[in-house]
Amino acid sequence: MEALAEYFKVFSEPNRLAVLEALRGGPLNVTAVVEATGLSQALVSKHLKLLTIAGVVQRRPEGSLVFYEVIDKAVFKLLGQTEKLLLATRRHQLDALAAIL
Repeated sequence: MEALAEYFKVFSEPNRLAVLEALRGGPLNVTAVVEATGLSQALVSKHLKLLTIAGVVQRRPEGSLVFYEVIDKAVFKLLGQTEKLLLATRRHQLDALAAIL
């Protein structure tokens, strides 16, 4: 359970999710991720490093550039299912609140 909790921590930061979303279409270098997210280069580099350490992203040097790529695209399915669950939970909470009022 501890390893699972640690894995989910990787997805607990909104900027890190933005970096992942930028990589959804395929490999990008840091500059392209910066342009896609609007985050600073330092912040993008930090999040890419954490995603790489977690085993979600791999880095591939190509000449003077380094490209980053999501290792298993199933991570996007996981995030999509999590978002659906979150929305359903929020709807249920709103319905319960409406019933009280």
